[in-house]
Formats: sequence, C-alpha cells, structure tokens
Amino acid sequence: MGSLSGNVPFKLNIRTDVSSLMFYSMILLAMSIPLSEFGMSIAQFLLLAFWIHEGADYRKSENQNYHGIINSLRVYFNAIGFNLTGKFRMLFNNPAALAVISLYFIHLAGLLYTSDLNYALKDLRIKLPLLSLPVIIATSTALTKERLNQLLSFFCLAVFAGTVASIYVLFTRHVSDPRELSIFISHIRFGLTICFSIFILLYFLYKKTGTTRFLRVIVALGILWLFFFLIILESVTGLAITGLLIYFFSLIASSRIKSKFIRWAVLIPISLSPVLAANFFRQQVKEFNKVEAVDYSKLEKYTHYGTPYVHDTCTYGIEKGKYVGIYLAPSELRQEWNRRSNLSYDGLDNKGQELSYTIIRFLNSKGLRKDANGIRSLSDNEIAHIENGVANTAYLENFSFRSRIDQMVMGYTNYVKHGDPNASSVMQRVEYWKTSAYIIREHWLTGVGTGDLNQAFSTAYQEMGSKLDDAFRNRSHNQFLAIFVAFGIFGLIWFLFTLFYPPIAVGRHTDYYYLVFFTIIFMSMLTEDTLETQAGATFFAFFNALLLFGRKREPDKA
Repeated sequence: MGSLSGNVPFKLNIRTDVSSLMFYSMILLAMSIPLSEFGMSIAQFLLLAFWIHEGADYRKSENQNYHGIINSLRVYFNAIGFNLTGKFRMLFNNPAALAVISLYFIHLAGLLYTSDLNYALKDLRIKLPLLSLPVIIATSTALTKERLNQLLSFFCLAVFAGTVASIYVLFTRHVSDPRELSIFISHIRFGLTICFSIFILLYFLYKKTGTTRFLRVIVALGILWLFFFLIILESVTGLAITGLLIYFFSLIASSRIKSKFIRWAVLIPISLSPVLAANFFRQQVKEFNKVEAVDYSKLEKYTHYGTPYVHDTCTYGIEKGKYVGIYLAPSELRQEWNRRSNLSYDGLDNKGQELSYTIIRFLNSKGLRKDANGIRSLSDNEIAHIENGVANTAYLENFSFRSRIDQMVMGYTNYVKHGDPNASSVMQRVEYWKTSAYIIREHWLTGVGTGDLNQAFSTAYQEMGSKLDDAFRNRSHNQFLAIFVAFGIFGLIWFLFTLFYPPIAVGRHTDYYYLVFFTIIFMSMLTEDTLETQAGATFFAFFNALLLFGRKREPDKA
C-alpha cells in the first residue's frame, strides 16, 4: 500500500514497546477527536497508563512464591517512582511546558472565590486534558517525522470518515439545519478539524508526500471534498478561517515570486480581496433592505373568510425586498395552525423561537398570505419544517451557502433596526459580548471564579433587560472574554502568555503546522468558547502539546 505520510511504504509495524504503545494511543486519540468523546477518554487513560509504565519494566520473578512476587512488584514500583521523578524533573526544566499547563492552574485558583463548586468541579473535569496531555507529551519520547505524518494521516482519515457519516445522515434523515449533520461532536468543533485537515493535506501535497502520483491525486481530491463539505455544513467559522489561511499563505507565496511585475500583478488582487468581501456584504445588506413600493390603497382589506387584514410594515421588518407583515390575519393563523399542529401558535418552535414569527416568515418566503388559506396550502412536510424552526424555504436547500448569508444579513438588519438579536447567531454573539463586558465592568480585577459564569450571565441578562430569548441566553462565545469574566484582567493576561510564549520559547512560531493550528485555534476563540467542551479542550490540548513538544526537531518552515 502507498503512503500518505512519507517517501517509504506506509507500514504501521505493530510493536509492543511502551513508546510504540503510546504512539498507537495518540493515534486513537487523534482519530477520536472528530468521531467519539468516549474514544477520547479511553485514549487518554491509555496514554496515562503507558506514560506511567514508560521506563519501568515489570518482569516475573523466577521464584513464583509469595515473596518472589512481592519483590518483583517492589522493584517495579520503585522503577515507576524513579521514572516519574525523572519525568517531572524534565517537566520543571521546560519553561514552555510549565507555561502551557499553568492554564489549568488558573482554573484551580478560581476555586478559591467561586460559590458554585459543583459546576466548577465539572468545568475542571472537562478541562483536565489541558493539564494531562501537555505533561504526558512533554515528558515522553518525541515522535519522528515519519510517525508524526502517520498520526496526522490517521487524523485526516478520521475527519473524512466523519464527513461520510454526515453525508449518510443527510440522505437518510430529515435534516432541517446543517448543524444536525455533525453527529459526533458540535458542528463548530467538527468544522475546525476539517479546516486543520485541509491544510495538513495541502502540506502533504506541496511536499509531494507519497510514493505515487495516484496517492497525490487522492490527497488533492480529499482537499476538495473537505472544502466542499464545509460549504454543505454551512460552517461560517471554518470557511472564514480557511479563507484567512489561504489569504495569508497566498501573500507569502506571491511575495516570493522573482519577477517584480508578476509579483505585484498577483499581490494587488490578493491584497484587495478583503475589501471586495466587505463590499459584497455591504451590497447584500443594501439589497436585502431595498423594499418594493406598496400602494396601500390597492391592498385587499379582508381575507377570503371576511377577517380584516393587518398590514404591518414595522413589527416584522423586511425580507428579500418585501414587507413580511403585509396580508396578516393573526386570528385565522392561530385557529388554522392549531388545527394542523400539536405545537401551540402562541408557543415556541423546536428551536426555542416564537412559533408565530416562524410561521409568518415561512409563509412570506413562499409568497403566501398569512391567513387560513396560507396555512392550508402548506404540505405536512412544510408544517414539520416550521415546527423545527425553519423560517424560510431557502433554508431547506441543500448545499446552499447563499441561504446562510441571507440569514446573517437578516439578523444584522433586525439587530440594527430593532435591537433584536434572536434571528441570527452572529448577532446573538454581539449580545453575548455586550453581556460579557457588562460583567467585566463589575468584576474586572479577579473575575467571578471558575464556577460562577452561568449565574453571572443569568443575572446580567436580567439587569440589562436583554431582548434575547431564554433559549439563546448563553455565555461569552469568545474564549478571551470567558477567561476575563472568570479570572479578571490578570487571568486574561496570563492566558495570552500561555498562548504566545511557548511557541516562541521552543522555536515553533514559524513552523507550518503550528502556524496553521494556532491560527485555527486563535480565530475560533474569537467567536467560540473553544475550551468549554471536551472536544474543544482535547483538540487544543493534544495538538498544541504535540506540535510544541511531541516531535523531534526537523525544521519545516512555512
């Protein structure tokens, strides 16, 4: 079989020495990150067990009586103690590793002034990989380049397997939201693993890693497939990070072109691309709010059943150039909807949104009047879509990133005009950040502690009179703000130190793999609480430690 990971045949020769067993456990962990939280836990327990055993060799005594066995165990545990002493001596002589694990000790320090100890202990359990993985990897045998590439290859294969499983879900189940395609971990974390895999494979392709042209074609197709899947997943974060990294590396590559004319001919369009992207979004907002002129004197005043229409141009806003509240008969909608659905018209849909608003928007997107006949014209499938929170027929189109852009534009427009952040996850984040800033003003020095974030946000939303629905009242969705809220200004400064100091100290700040990984993590932390879930904490802790401390020095610069 050919290789994706080196210029030798890909043969994972099964060996039973402890270093090899640790390597296999690391492969299991890498493959579990996109596929299985249970697998992540098992792999980390195996790593810990082999790490403790590494350097100690238990051999049965030739004398199989009681005293012989006890003596063998005594020798074995003495060896373990000696081995662990050496490992911790190695750790304490590695300032960069100490800086990395100090992030966990910030959370431990936050226990001193937290009131919700149960939540704090749960948080510490989730974040345990931030301590265990750097300690294990920094004090174990470093991987060779061949083994590192093998591990990364298995990681990419696992991510690919995750996308195949998602496509199976797409074609065999009713999917009303692309986020439902990620069945193993959250769609955002899955998007990050896809993004990382794309740039791992790009590096394999650039370095012509592999023995045959056929395998390089497979790698190229894999890159295209993963990028296409990001579009299917409608992963704004993943696509934005991918675009940023492509932009960054394109600038580097074009700046190295020898011909001055060609260099500038390439550099100028690349440099202007962010301006063009911003202008595109501005145009979308402008088009979205360009409304057709309405002659109210020509609008019909009554429904087919004689109910007066309400023509509301204020409450429901504009969508795709039309007033959503035109031809509205709430009493008919309520009666007919409650006849066709078990969900109350005056209640919430399955996404926690006001169901009446979802119904009105869905009918508007179909060009139907918001009355009894409008509801009657809907199919049973469309009723189910509305119950599941689908507010526009465009959102039902598979592989339509355009609908995601429309959602963002509509959410932005509603937030600017009405201060309502509920219609868009992007605008909800703005509300989360405002709420974080509100808490920080009161607790800027020490923060609220490890376990009190939920209570602090709940109180802040009430005091601010936030328009966010209860279902959307989440925490910071920004890792830096989350740290600031929990641990204050000094906690934030130290957190930034733990991110920037280690790669500089060990000379990895110009390494391709680490640059890609760091960019992915840093960008995700701007819009997500990346470290607040097991998958996010493990993804960060494992690859951060691996790329900093877990491989032998064979410089591959970006």
